[in-house]
Amino acid sequence: MPPNTDQTDPNDATSVEVEGAGGSNKLSGLFKHSIIYSAAPFLRQFISMGMTPLYNDWLKTARGGIKETADLWLIGLQQLLGQNALGAMMRFYYEQKDDHDRARVVTSCTIAVTLVAWIVCGVALAFAPSLVTPLFGSSEEIARSELTQVVQLVLLLIPFQLSTMSGMYYLMTLKMSRAFTTIQTCKLLFEVGMNFWLIGGLGLGVQGFLTSMLCGEILTSLGVTGWMLVRLGPHFDPRVFRPILVYAAPLIPVGVCQLALHQIDRRLIMEFAAPDVAASLTGIYGFGYKIGYLVTAMMLGPFVQIFQPWIFSVQDPAERGRLVARVSTYAVIAIGAATLGVQLFGRQAAVLLSGDPAFIVAYRVIPVIAAGYVFWALYHVSQMPLFLAKRTGRLFGINLAAVIINVGLNAFLIPRFGAMGAAIATCVTFASLAAMGMLASRSEASVPFELGRLVPVLGLVLIGGGAALWLDDLDHANRIPLAAALTLKSALFLALLFSLWRGVVSADERAELFRWIARRRSGVAS
Repeated sequence: MPPNTDQTDPNDATSVEVEGAGGSNKLSGLFKHSIIYSAAPFLRQFISMGMTPLYNDWLKTARGGIKETADLWLIGLQQLLGQNALGAMMRFYYEQKDDHDRARVVTSCTIAVTLVAWIVCGVALAFAPSLVTPLFGSSEEIARSELTQVVQLVLLLIPFQLSTMSGMYYLMTLKMSRAFTTIQTCKLLFEVGMNFWLIGGLGLGVQGFLTSMLCGEILTSLGVTGWMLVRLGPHFDPRVFRPILVYAAPLIPVGVCQLALHQIDRRLIMEFAAPDVAASLTGIYGFGYKIGYLVTAMMLGPFVQIFQPWIFSVQDPAERGRLVARVSTYAVIAIGAATLGVQLFGRQAAVLLSGDPAFIVAYRVIPVIAAGYVFWALYHVSQMPLFLAKRTGRLFGINLAAVIINVGLNAFLIPRFGAMGAAIATCVTFASLAAMGMLASRSEASVPFELGRLVPVLGLVLIGGGAALWLDDLDHANRIPLAAALTLKSALFLALLFSLWRGVVSADERAELFRWIARRRSGVAS
C-alpha cells in the first residue's frame, strides 16, 4: 500500500505558507521542489544538445527529418492511447480517502492503459508496410523498407513508454522527486550509450535510435512499473476507474490536438514541400525547433510536474484562482527571461551544434519558435482552473480551434515561406491559444490574471525575437562582423533583462527575493 500522504511535510511542495500582513504568497517551496524535478530534464537537454552534432552527422538532413516525424507519432500515439488517463490518475489520487482506494486508482489506470496500448499497437504491427505513407508521406529520399522498420519500432515502443510513464506518475504522486530524477537520468545515459553503439558504430540510423529507446523503456518499465504493481497489487477496480475514464475521455482528443500543435508542422512540411527536399527541410526545421523549444523543455515541464499536485491540494477556490494568477505571472517572467537568451544567441547555438553545415540555416526559425513557447507556457499554467473544476470538455474546444488555426496557417505559409512559415504559424497559434485559455479560466474561476505585467513580458520577448532575426541575417550575409553582432546582442540581452527586472518585477518582490537568497545563504529554512 502507498504511504499515507495526508500529513503535511514542511519540505513538500504542497505546503502553502501565506503572509498575513503583506498578503503575498511564499511560493519558495513550490519552486524549490521543482528544481529537483528539473535536474533530469536539464541533463537530458544538455546531453541532447551535446549529441545533436553527432546525430546530424550520423543521420544527415533526410534521416533527421524521418526521426522528427517518428517523434511526432510516438507522442501522438501516447496521447491517443491513454497518456491523459495517467495524468488523471494524479488528479483522482488526492480525492481518495484511504490507501486502498488510492492504490486502486493507480493500478486500474496502469492496467487499462497498458492493455489498450498492447492491443492497438499489436494489431497495427500486422499492417506496418501499409502505414508507411500515412505516417511518413511519399518521401523519395528514404527507402520504403527502412521506413517500414521505423514504423514497427514505433509501434513496439508505445506500450512500453506508457507502462514506464505510469510508474513515473506514481513516483510523482508520492512526491519521490529524487527517485524520479535518478531513474530518468540513468535511463537517459543508458540510451545515449546505446546510440553510440547502434548509430555511430553500426550505422543503423533512425532504427538504431529507436532501438536504443526501446531497450531503455523495456528495462525501466520492468523495474519501475513492476515495483509499483508488486507494492500495490495488480488489481483493476471498475468502481474507481469509471470516474477517471469520464474525466480523462475529453482529454484524449485534447492530447491529440496538442500533439498537432507541437508536431504537425513537421508532417505538413513533408506534405507541402517538394518530395525531393521535404525530408531534408523537415530535418533542418526540427533542428531549429529543438533549440527554440529548449527553455520550455528544461523549465516548464518540471515546474508543471510539481505545480499540479501543489495546486490540487489547495481547497479554497478563491485562493486557488489567486495562486494560479500569480504563478502564471512568475512562470512567464522566468521563461521569458531565459527565452531572450535563446533568441539572441540561437544562431551561435545552431553553428555550434549543427554537425553538418546544412543545418545552420535553421537559425532563422529559432527566435520565432522560442517566442511561441512563451505563449504556450502562459496557456499551460493558466488552464489549471479547468482541470480543478473538472471542465476538461471545454479544453477540447479551445485546442481544436487552435489546431484549425495552425493547420490553416501552415497550409498558407509553408508553400510561400518554407520552414519560416511553419515557425510563424506556431507562434501565432500559441498566442491565440493563450488568449483562449485565459478567457476560459477567467469565466470558469474568475482568475485575476495580471495582464498589466504579462503583456510587457510578452512584448519584450517579441522585441528580442525581431532584433535577433535582424542581427542574425546581417551576420549570415557577412554584412556585420561577428564580434560586433555578439556585442550588440549582449547589450540588448542585458537591456531587456533590466527592463524585466525593473519594469515588471515589483519592488516588494525584488526585496523578498533578496531576503530569500540571504536566508538560503545563512542556512535558515525559507
